[in-house]
This record gives sequence, structure tokens and C-alpha cells, in this order.
Amino acid sequence: MNRPFFRSLALLVPLCLGGVRTPPSVAASEPAVEWFVLQLPAAAPRARPDAVEEIGLAALWRRGTPSAGQFEWELRFFGEDTRVSHVERWGQGAPRLAWREWRPRSGRTLSAELGAKGIVLVESGQRQAVRASLPTPEGARFPIAVLEAARNGTLGPGRTAWLDPLARAIEELSVRVEFSAQPQRDASGELVLERCVRLDRDDGTTAAEWTFRGTELWSARWQSLGTQARRVSATEWEARVARCGSLAGESAAER
Repeated sequence: MNRPFFRSLALLVPLCLGGVRTPPSVAASEPAVEWFVLQLPAAAPRARPDAVEEIGLAALWRRGTPSAGQFEWELRFFGEDTRVSHVERWGQGAPRLAWREWRPRSGRTLSAELGAKGIVLVESGQRQAVRASLPTPEGARFPIAVLEAARNGTLGPGRTAWLDPLARAIEELSVRVEFSAQPQRDASGELVLERCVRLDRDDGTTAAEWTFRGTELWSARWQSLGTQARRVSATEWEARVARCGSLAGESAAER
């Protein structure tokens, strides 16, 4: 899988470091999990003509509270020895991000810490490690932190900034929020308003788009015409997991 494709997943977007799953400040409890099928829309450059193509699975694990906890995107791909894990922790000390890609005979890890003076990054591959520091605008966050702010209604129309883990760069984005005209049913069957939160770059391209029903993440899109995630039940997710390639690293469910 090439780097441009991974860039489309960076904001999902999902480093499984030892001991990272349960921060000391968060009570050990069963995490909340949301399950998704990854798709390429028919209009995407890599998609089959006139078809929505399923390309893998994703799960969003959430432990703790919006102000203190650990959050992880886990992505698996059908028929490939490929996985992406994107972990964020905040609420104790500086917010931290860990990103890892497993691929046949290759891989990439990135760790980041957000401090008062900016973000410190350490990236490593098979042969070398790179360390860098990035100045950040006030209020800059990591991607899942922005997603969770959108979920909880604290991210409103205006401007925000976040770290793109693949580009190792800060993006400043415009935020737009739209509500559905009619209520939609959430996972429990309750009628709720559907809310779409879209983040756009200054050049007009989309960085991410999330659709919520109440506080449930119902769908996500990364990049213009890029990968989409569609919410499914745990049973539907499990029915597809055998289509994934042999896994190159531990899954969130196995930790």
C-alpha cells in the first residue's frame, strides 16, 4: 500500500506501545467500541467503476472520559498484511499521540507529545529515526481529540488546528457544522438529529468529515473522495474479519 493512500487515513484516522492501553489515571473498565467497514466510494480514483468497494475494517476504542482517557483507531485491510493503529492519551500531563503502520517487510512508527512550546515528534522506520519539533498555534490538538470535541459538541464553526501524523505537519482548518432536516435513528433505534462536522483546508479540499447521530459516530470520510467508514454492528464487523490478511501486530482487541 502506497504512502498517498496512507495519507488519506492519517486523520482517522489510528502506536501500540507497551502499556499504552490503560493510563494509570483511568479506571480499568470495559472500553466503549464503535465498529466500522472501510469503503472506497465509487468516485474515488482507486475504486471499481460504479461500485462502493469495501476495503477493510476499523474500530474506535474509547476508555475514560473526554477530558482524561485513551482513544484508539484500529484499521485492518482485506487481503493484506497491513494494519494501522492510532492511539491518543490526554488528561495526565502533556497529550500524547502514537501512530504505527505494519506492512510486509516495512513499517513506520511516530510518537508525538504536545507541550506548551509545540509538538515534539519522533519517527522511526526500519533503518533510521527522525526527531523534530513543530511550533503550534494556540489550541492545536491531535486528530482524535478534535473528533471527540466534535462528538461532544465543543467543536463549533470556526477554525481549528491539528497534527497530520503522516505529513508530520500542522494543518489549520475551517470547521462547518450542519444538521439534518429530519431525525434519524441511532444504534438503539431512538430518533435523533444527525449532525455533520466537516473540516476543510484553505484550498477548499476536505481534511475530514464526521457524521454523528446524537453522540454516536455514524460515518467518517477522510480527504476529498477518500476512504469512508460506515458504522456497522459488532456482528457485522466480526463476519468480515476473516477477510483481513494475517495480522502483522497485535490488535486492540487482543491487548
